[in-house]
Formats: sequence, C-alpha cells, structure tokens
Amino acid sequence: MGIFSILLTGFALSMDAFAVSVTKGMTLKKINLSIATKIAFLFGLFQAVMPLIGWLFGMNFELYIRSIDHWIAVFFTKLSRYKNDS
Repeated sequence: MGIFSILLTGFALSMDAFAVSVTKGMTLKKINLSIATKIAFLFGLFQAVMPLIGWLFGMNFELYIRSIDHWIAVFFTKLSRYKNDS
C-alpha cells in the first residue's frame, strides 16, 4: 500500500467519524465534558481497532481462499456485467 492510499484511507475514516460525531451531537439533549470525553475516546478506539480486526481476519481468511480467488473474481466480474446489462 502506497503512502497516497494510506492517506486517502485515513481521510475517509476521519470523514466517517466526523459524520457520526455530528449526528451523535445533534441527538444529545445535554452534553458536558465527561460525556464528550467518553464519546471521543470510544470513537477513537473503534477507529483504531476496527481496521486491525479486519486485517487480522483478512490475513487468516487468505489462507483458505488463495486457491480459488481467481474463480471468485470471475464470478463477481460476470455478476457485475449481468447487473449492468439488465
């Protein structure tokens, strides 16, 4: 993964977190420093942990799918052509 891809992924994750935090802020009736700190900590924790969990699952899943990955690519290519034709 190049530096541009990493930066673009980080930017996309930050926009996702921003949208969720704005929505959460609009739904809260009362907010104080304690609540804001808890929310910020949990958002940061999930933004850091979820990509790591996905990477771990992906690395383990690769061992099982490596022998048929080309057939899966063919299937999804054909599926997308079928959906676009209709």
